[in-house]
Amino acid sequence: MPREHQELLQRIVELCDAVRKSGLDPFDVEVREFFDRLRELLPKLKTNEELYLDVQAVLGLADVIFQQGEWIKHKSSLLYLDPLLITLKLYALPARDLAEVLVRSWHPIIDLESLSLPAIREGLDYWRNLPALDERFKELGVTEVMTGEIARRELAKMGILSDEDLTALLDRTWRELKEAVGEKEFISYWKFIQGKSFEETVFRAWLVSFLVSYGYATLDINPLEEEINLKPLPKPQVLENVATFSVPIAISREEWLKRRRKHA
Repeated sequence: MPREHQELLQRIVELCDAVRKSGLDPFDVEVREFFDRLRELLPKLKTNEELYLDVQAVLGLADVIFQQGEWIKHKSSLLYLDPLLITLKLYALPARDLAEVLVRSWHPIIDLESLSLPAIREGLDYWRNLPALDERFKELGVTEVMTGEIARRELAKMGILSDEDLTALLDRTWRELKEAVGEKEFISYWKFIQGKSFEETVFRAWLVSFLVSYGYATLDINPLEEEINLKPLPKPQVLENVATFSVPIAISREEWLKRRRKHA
């Protein structure tokens, strides 16, 4: 059996074990897609070891389906409400009803402070020794300061302003991404951020996070194949009324060196 087929079966088995042992959400597993892959792979299996791995994968996916059913039963027993239904109900409530709900659920914290006798004496001494208003500003001199200009480079040295405007930098990186993709639809995330040094790689990854957050590009993550692809959009889009989530991608120096040697 080709190595990639064996790795595919092994990953399916390990993913199903993670659902059972580690509490992974069973609905994160694309059961139908995995069964389709197994159906395509079955005629190519020849040895007992290959068939045994296939049986393990099928049993694992069956267990995932069982876990999905148990999850539904559990949520049904708790009268589980989908967050979307709650949101729609809130939008449908009139302002007066929302105000009543706030009043019933509002429990402000009361903070009671009291002055001690020494504190009162200290305050009294302060006011007694405080000079009169007409005496406070007698020796206070006022110096007129003229306005001036400061160079952009000096602001950059002070850390107040970057050497290059972020918008221009993102636009340049976005155009670089489109050129790297060419006629293809996407490019490997790791290939695009790979730099000559570890610091440059981290900086490019930081720029890519802004490209995705600001609607210049999208990330396509395939957990089964362990691939992350980056797809540039034809033009920046404002993401409105779209559910977004964070995707943490760790970049260590060891991982950078490993990938650099691999593509050297």
